[in-house]
Amino acid sequence: MAKYNIGGYIFDDENKAKKAAKELKAVEYILGQIKDSDENAVLTVYKKLLNQRMFSTEIGMSFLAQLRQNLLDSEVFTPEDIPPVYSLEEPPKDVTPEEKTEDTNSSSDEKVSKAKKEKADKKVVAKVTNDSSEIKRLKAINKVLLIFCIALLLCVLGMFYVSTTINSPTILDYEEKLIDKYSSWEQDLTEREEAIREKEQEQQ
Repeated sequence: MAKYNIGGYIFDDENKAKKAAKELKAVEYILGQIKDSDENAVLTVYKKLLNQRMFSTEIGMSFLAQLRQNLLDSEVFTPEDIPPVYSLEEPPKDVTPEEKTEDTNSSSDEKVSKAKKEKADKKVVAKVTNDSSEIKRLKAINKVLLIFCIALLLCVLGMFYVSTTINSPTILDYEEKLIDKYSSWEQDLTEREEAIREKEQEQQ
């Protein structure tokens, strides 16, 4: 008769060996999930495993026994707080109202946390979108101001040329107004460029 060695346990029956192999994978997965968890989280997992009666081979049952012993050794709980491992001979018991409430509360907390995370993600996306729109708007305004500044600069240069050939008080007065206007727009353009740079730095 063939013998199967699964996790250090010998099984004569092939079907039971396959089941033990599945339980071994489940144990490895659970250990990976709870390795960084605190004692309360481990106790919650332990109780769920008992309620679901996930294990029925020596591998799974020894894992449950070891998990309970680890919880006892932590001295965080009393023996009464940690239910004993079920016997394979006893029939499955109904889930108590307290355990149902605990599972319901856990699911509700997970849903609330998920909803909060989704809400926060939406706020971040909205903020980034608004910032991008604001930067585009400022850049468009800057382009218009730049065109006007260039046009004014050309006008000022033209007025300088005219003033060197014609010494008219009216022309000189208009020239000063153009220079003042150009200076004002140039300052406005500089301020808007700084605002765009600040917005782009905030997004990085």
